[in-house]
Amino acid sequence: MDKDLMQLTPEERVEQYAIENYKNGLNCSESVLEALVREGGLEIPRELVGASVGFGGGIGLSGCTCGALSAAVLANGLRYGRKDPYEVPAAERASEIAAKYYRRYHALVKDFVEENGAAACADICAAHGEWESRERRKHCLHLIGRTARLAWRYLQLEQEEAFALPYEGNTMKTFDGRDPSTRPKT
Repeated sequence: MDKDLMQLTPEERVEQYAIENYKNGLNCSESVLEALVREGGLEIPRELVGASVGFGGGIGLSGCTCGALSAAVLANGLRYGRKDPYEVPAAERASEIAAKYYRRYHALVKDFVEENGAAACADICAAHGEWESRERRKHCLHLIGRTARLAWRYLQLEQEEAFALPYEGNTMKTFDGRDPSTRPKT
């Protein structure tokens, strides 16, 4: 490993690895996942990095959820998701998800949106020119690095601590499609 990289914290290295990955042709989601694997924060088969390719460009260039954010959520799910949902009694399965598991991802998305202004790729990229522009690519390069750091921080959060994270603001649990004011903000 490069001597300069060894002087960085793991979180800083993950950021640098993700930036390097993007510069070397990986898309946003692949860049984040591969950086986490490379730093040892996630042990997954290499094929799973490639399997995340569809998240790029806000899921297949649709501009929906940012691919780097999707990779951060996926990485945390791979480590902390339910290993076998059928082990939980059927009557408790659905309620357990909101009571415990969604808290980690809710907080991760909240932190991402606070830093980037939105969760949707199109919204994040709108101010940075056309998709193929240098300005947009440069913006995404830095966003990918920051998102890899965010993913790393959440991977360090123990499960019981994550289960205690608060829900903040509107969530889908409080959403009523007839009342726009209840819509979750992203």
